[in-house]
Amino acid sequence: MVGLRDKYAKKIEEQGFRPIELNEANVQAIFNRCLAKEGEDFYNVQVLGSELTKNPTDIVQLSRQKMEENDQNICYLLGQLKTIHLPDVKAITLQEGFFRYDNHVWTKDFNSLFQLYALALGCVYLRGFGQTEDGNITSLIDYNRCTPTLSPKDPAFPAWWEQHKSEWEA
Repeated sequence: MVGLRDKYAKKIEEQGFRPIELNEANVQAIFNRCLAKEGEDFYNVQVLGSELTKNPTDIVQLSRQKMEENDQNICYLLGQLKTIHLPDVKAITLQEGFFRYDNHVWTKDFNSLFQLYALALGCVYLRGFGQTEDGNITSLIDYNRCTPTLSPKDPAFPAWWEQHKSEWEA
């Protein structure tokens, strides 16, 4: 298994960063890749539990090393959320997390959204969760670390990527 991981890491290093689309398959793949295995140094992330589902036993352990290796991909996915593209917004309500910047729903599955939030918390793109006066759950965004991005499938992507490519390949 180590050989496969080394081969994958070498391929990414050779190719450089590649933008990916915010969708369930990409979130699931990164989430599964970042799950800690026995003996690995890990973060405990409780977003799937007490904060959103009220079940405090649902704690996820994410590998520190794998989170660092996937940091750019996680940041890029988060940058496609609609709220990240809005000026002066500091929090994402639970319902807003389902929408990409182009108003398309990227998932209807709470589990996929919770996986994205768990990755974001592990990489400190989200500072945690709170509740609004009307009872909505919100996540607090660290806008110093989270920037708007576009899907590689967006017709505006080529021009946008030429302008922002150097920020991601540094």
